[in-house]
Amino acid sequence: MTLASESPLRRALYRALHDPLTGLANRGLLMEQLAQALARARRRPGSVAVLFLDLDRFKVVNDSLGHGVGDDLLVEVARRLERTMRSADTVARLGGDEFVVLAEDVAGLDEALSLARRLREAIAVPVRVGAGQRVVVTASVGIALSTPGAVAATPSSLLWDADVAMYRAKDTGRDRVQLFEDGLRAGSLDRFRSEAMLRHALDHDGLRLHYQPLVDLGSGALAGAEALVRLQDPERGLIPPAEFIPVAEETGLVVPLGAWVVSEAAAQAAAWRSLQPLDAPPMTVSINLSGRQLTTPGFAVEVGAAIARSGADASHLCFEITENTLLDATGAGVTTLERLKELGVRLAIDDFGTGHSSLTWLRRLPADFLKIDRTFVAGLGTDPGDTAIVRAVIDLGQALGLTTIAEGVETPEQLDALRDLGCHWAQGYHLARPGPPETVTTFIKDDTRW
Repeated sequence: MTLASESPLRRALYRALHDPLTGLANRGLLMEQLAQALARARRRPGSVAVLFLDLDRFKVVNDSLGHGVGDDLLVEVARRLERTMRSADTVARLGGDEFVVLAEDVAGLDEALSLARRLREAIAVPVRVGAGQRVVVTASVGIALSTPGAVAATPSSLLWDADVAMYRAKDTGRDRVQLFEDGLRAGSLDRFRSEAMLRHALDHDGLRLHYQPLVDLGSGALAGAEALVRLQDPERGLIPPAEFIPVAEETGLVVPLGAWVVSEAAAQAAAWRSLQPLDAPPMTVSINLSGRQLTTPGFAVEVGAAIARSGADASHLCFEITENTLLDATGAGVTTLERLKELGVRLAIDDFGTGHSSLTWLRRLPADFLKIDRTFVAGLGTDPGDTAIVRAVIDLGQALGLTTIAEGVETPEQLDALRDLGCHWAQGYHLARPGPPETVTTFIKDDTRW
């Protein structure tokens, strides 16, 4: 009997327990099945295995080929997972590109790992979607196993553990399998706390911008400053971005966070310009841009609105995009960069030299700055290879008419070497540490030289 021929009550019940796109079990049905599986496992040998799968770079497919193609891909992945599993197992879709497989009577770790391998192999077979496009995707898999005879595991805790393990698989390079271990739980709680702290900061004026000066190596004058966000915690004080930016990226909070940074930095650029003599070169305020912001609809419009509110000149703002972010950029991201350039802002390629094919981007993207990665600057004067790389980047920048910026300058010897090589600007602890806006204001008023 088909679903259409069943009673309205049965159809409503089916819809309440199944994913509308793929027909797989939804979260509610999965949790019900998992509770029953754990109850049975307490009465007999064998483990309950929960495998949490997340498709790698699925967003790239959606952004480049469209959501229709993305949906086709999700449906095909669902069918492959069902064909790989036993009929008694449960395959569920939690939403987006997240799937969960529940398997009972698993003999142990080796069988769970074998199951994960079969699932990944099934997913990795090329898929033809849309108008015949050939798409290849991989999956990161987290595994959590119940202990035979144990009573501690609950449906929520087992699913949570598998989710945590999946995120560790992604963090270590994607297309991997990670078994949950007790040590991962502490990390997941830290991630949860960081997210809660960031949400509170966004809602209660808990963010601050510090700025690290950029120095013109020719004149020794202040050329600009890079905006670096901090989180103000009542107990711990200022928290560095390394502790919350990864969580912001993972949760999508980097979008409202980034909007706040753009608004604050634009206002600060306008304030600093008002302190400078009219004939002085204007300060450049640099803002780091994430890949998620690049693909957020309307981001360029929001930037334009922030610039208009602040009264800043768009050319006094520079967005920094890491080289690897550029390499991952899809059609939507490229369009955003083009629209930002149309606004009049400037663009910098950050961490230059750490990617794989940036020369193509230098031809396509109207960049203004190349930032030399600190790992190469660190070896100046001591590592001939690093010195050769820095010289090559500077020569390339000069040939293309780009301003080269060296980051991570920490010694007088590095600074002297950069001047000798013809680098334009530099930043680093040897010149000035990041500080509140008032520190840069003092440099402007005193006409500080380095």
